[in-house]
Amino acid sequence: MAASGDRFFYVNRLASAGDGRDTRWQHASLECCPPNLVRFLAGMPALIYAQDDRAIYVNLYVSSETSFRVGGGTLTLSMASGMPWDGRSTLTMSSREDVRATLKLRIPGWARQQPVWGGLYRYADAPGDDHGGASLRLNGARLDASLDANGYVSLDRVWKNGDVLELDFPMSVRRLVADDRVREARRRVATQRGPIVYCLEAHDASGPVLDLAVARDAALTADTDGDLFGGARVVRGKAASLVHPTVERAVELIPYHLWANRGSTEMTVWLPTSGFAVGDVGPAGGFIFYENPTYARDGWRYLEAAPFDQSAGAPWACFRRAIPGARGTAIGAGKQNTADILASCADPSAAAALCASLSVNGVGGWFLPSRDELAFMYRNLKAAGVGNFVDAGAGDNVSYWASTQATADMAHHIDFADAGRQHYDDKDFPRRVRAIRQI
Repeated sequence: MAASGDRFFYVNRLASAGDGRDTRWQHASLECCPPNLVRFLAGMPALIYAQDDRAIYVNLYVSSETSFRVGGGTLTLSMASGMPWDGRSTLTMSSREDVRATLKLRIPGWARQQPVWGGLYRYADAPGDDHGGASLRLNGARLDASLDANGYVSLDRVWKNGDVLELDFPMSVRRLVADDRVREARRRVATQRGPIVYCLEAHDASGPVLDLAVARDAALTADTDGDLFGGARVVRGKAASLVHPTVERAVELIPYHLWANRGSTEMTVWLPTSGFAVGDVGPAGGFIFYENPTYARDGWRYLEAAPFDQSAGAPWACFRRAIPGARGTAIGAGKQNTADILASCADPSAAAALCASLSVNGVGGWFLPSRDELAFMYRNLKAAGVGNFVDAGAGDNVSYWASTQATADMAHHIDFADAGRQHYDDKDFPRRVRAIRQI
């Protein structure tokens, strides 16, 4: 739901290019959503508390009050909770007579070094990094908070009227990492405080965020932003552009549920920590295939290939007509080559035009690679089995256009199915197209 309460999302992205697609809806033909919300609210009591013939279960920490019949008596629980922003919850017992009962308090995974069930995600912070665990007090005296196999603290005792249980959860800022086999999150971290996951919007970073990196050991502190929706709990730190890593700027991460409430802009949950490696998923969802050793001078650091072909067969353009320029072969030449082609050739179905008009996940700026850029794409992606390149073998002759012109009739291309063999051929011959962009 939007902060205004009258708009909503259906698809919740973990990154956005801020291209206007990510605005919350006011109306949509999704008849399942409103009744599901009503059903959830009506079912909340059963999510907070439960009871069987052995115990009373406290599963969620929500300010509330309820009563249970136990052993012929009645035990009333009144909960005052600061969750999800404050880690303290207080349970006060009320009863006309002493009641013996087993109370089971659920300790959520994020408070015991397990952000979600299973091994897909883990905390980057070591368990001893002053993040502690839940602490429990009864009438001011500390209790053992040892867990059973299901993640509950069990308290079997005679409860008296006025007994007070205090439960404190650790609320420090944590970094989450994914299993290394999750290519999209490799060398990236997400930020969490308590049960809340945070994101970074360009509004709070003084510029684009899809190419921002935050060091693994960078200080992250929680604070309240009084100007953000009446006072939201935020996480503050510093980040730097991957292209200009020595220039840091202040950033403010906001609770993920609040994103896209202030207009369309770039947003990301997963932030790089140490730059990209060849084969990583890039900011646009493509594949990193080259790192520029002279990025400080050139103003770009990486080449990212689109995650899919733009055509299985398109002409190069301007057959039997030599165009000015478009003869650069080196790394870094593809962008200018593409501009040269577009200045002379108006065919929207030709290779360079298909690349220049491409938008992937809302990100533009794509162009047709030069000969050497295409060669690195083959070597570092296709030959390594990365990049979603369709290849039916030598019989398919999977060959991709480069933006490098050879003659008035011919342009360079590389056969991906033939060990990356380089050729040049007639510009009107249909060949595959894969766009790249500079980061």
